[in-house]
Amino acid sequence: MIALLQNFGGRFLRSGFQCLWISWLLGTGFAAPGPWFRIQVVDDSSGRGVPNVELRTVNGIRLWTDSNGLIAFQEPGLMGVDVYFHVESDGYRLEPDGLGNAGVRLHPLAGESARIAVRRSDIAERLYRLTGQGIYRDSVLLHAETPLREPLINGGVAGQDTVVATVYRDQIFWFWGDTERFSYPLGNFSASGATSGLPGRGGLPPDRGVDFRYFTGEDGFAAPMCPGFGPGLQWIESVFVLPDETGTDRLMARVSSQKGLEPAYAWHLAVWNDDQHRFESRVRWDVTEGH
Repeated sequence: MIALLQNFGGRFLRSGFQCLWISWLLGTGFAAPGPWFRIQVVDDSSGRGVPNVELRTVNGIRLWTDSNGLIAFQEPGLMGVDVYFHVESDGYRLEPDGLGNAGVRLHPLAGESARIAVRRSDIAERLYRLTGQGIYRDSVLLHAETPLREPLINGGVAGQDTVVATVYRDQIFWFWGDTERFSYPLGNFSASGATSGLPGRGGLPPDRGVDFRYFTGEDGFAAPMCPGFGPGLQWIESVFVLPDETGTDRLMARVSSQKGLEPAYAWHLAVWNDDQHRFESRVRWDVTEGH
């Protein structure tokens, strides 16, 4: 009986200590975040979510809307209190108050939502981001619908520079310049590529997005499209489709080889290899003209 009471008492003490520990965690804000406060920024004329709108708190916390115009807000210390957000974005605006502040005061609560309508001043309407990580980050956190197969990260791409595209064999072929990866500051500098379906033929409507299928290596990262063209950077300047000697359409490109940002040390006429999914240099000119 004494042993039973000792065991029971030990379990009770341990259980009580765990309860005290959990209570302390909850009281100090170290508990796992609960549901998000949903903020959506929309175009006041179309009602469509506006991506890349910055919301900034008085103490400098910066948030940006995803491609649905959404922000999932959960900031310890700022839930359940009034919070002022400066609202700023190129081509979109809120009317400033008498002190010149353009923003809104919200009261973030877990599981609640707010809508901010902004007026578009540009002729062009911003629709969505195309590349990089987190295109629909906040939508995923908020369990909102997204149009892409890979709404968070595609091809391991952190960011890309300068896109060119053309239609080839009933698909759109896209090619970018320097491509950053997450595992190291340097990435792919021999061009990256992807395909997407044509709208109405397997592709998304243009107002919904572009669902890229990247050409990737064994590590899942965007593969070089111009391997073996020489040292340094390989930049695809243009892509086009021409028939070969048999009359078969071939995808071709004009490629510059660069050592940094200096003038090119060579130019290439490149032809796409349909089996190996990369360009091959067919003609090289040692011409040192500017990019």
